[in-house]
Amino acid sequence: MPQLFLAVLTALSATVLLHACGGGNGDPTNSATVSAYVTDDLGDYDSVEFTINTVQLRHTGGRTCEIIHEPLAIDAAELGHDQIVERVDTTMCEAGPYNRLHVELGEDVTLRRTINGQPTTDQCKFVSYYDDNSDRPNRLSCANGVCSVDITGAINLVAQSHEHVALDADLKEFTVDFATTPCEVTLKLSPLHADDKLSVGYRTSLSGYVSDLDETYDHFVLTVDGGTYTVQYAGVTDQSGIDTLLGRAAADRLKTKVRCQTIDNGTTPPTCTAQSVATQTLKTITVKAKGNVSALDSSLQTFTLGYGGTTLLVNYTKATELGKLEGVLADDATAEVTLYGFDLDYFLAREVEVTAGSGGN
Repeated sequence: MPQLFLAVLTALSATVLLHACGGGNGDPTNSATVSAYVTDDLGDYDSVEFTINTVQLRHTGGRTCEIIHEPLAIDAAELGHDQIVERVDTTMCEAGPYNRLHVELGEDVTLRRTINGQPTTDQCKFVSYYDDNSDRPNRLSCANGVCSVDITGAINLVAQSHEHVALDADLKEFTVDFATTPCEVTLKLSPLHADDKLSVGYRTSLSGYVSDLDETYDHFVLTVDGGTYTVQYAGVTDQSGIDTLLGRAAADRLKTKVRCQTIDNGTTPPTCTAQSVATQTLKTITVKAKGNVSALDSSLQTFTLGYGGTTLLVNYTKATELGKLEGVLADDATAEVTLYGFDLDYFLAREVEVTAGSGGN
């Protein structure tokens, strides 16, 4: 089996990048800024989906710092296919030694494979894990749909310095027992250096909100947790109507994700150069919107999404092609869409997840 990486545990691979500098939490000279990222390596699965609920740095003496604060849904296989390191969160932590990562993740994991040309979906459960000190799997502690695990390893945050720490979940020892119902998943967890991924060409993904859009010179400001970036997107050549999509993201304050081919930290603010690459599965820039479905036309694969007193027209043909239509679409359902472009009056969706209502779960 191949190996998956996920920054800060994502039960398939974790990469926690720690950027230490002064500021916050009492004494500014005795704190570190911790940025958490997720990524993975290529896998045999078309999709490996699960949720990280929280990640904390901990020390036996009582020092703790939460570095992922909110539930984060991950498709580990997609990140690996496009070699993405996804920045998740930025937090001020007390400088000093920590000796473990405490991770809580959703018990459910969805595996999608292609078998004999046919797509197959398996709804599995995380049950156990390996660490560097065990030859046999350790049982995960799971209750009420949440599993917790403590990963031992020295993590030292030095004030006013730059630290990189990673946690790897190795899919070479990622196993699935399909003989049980539901199927049971075991993974391998161990710490490593995040630089190992960045140094071999993995791109960084940033999520935030668009402002100061300049369609003439193809740039905008992206405000993320912990700061801002200037995004240059002239190199995004495979997304029709990208200016219209970005304009809507700015006007409606929709969460926008940008995959940076390079980041120049020598500018103020840092500059992310967004660029299409030949074989990428994921789009360089995507925008999320969540609202109520109406005027559904299943034959044309279109609907109207209403949110915040406004509406937008959605074409979800690409989501269907990619197998990224989750749940049953219906009028009055609530759905979250991931948009990548605009064409002929419709915003183009590559993912649609029905979350509530007539077609919800």
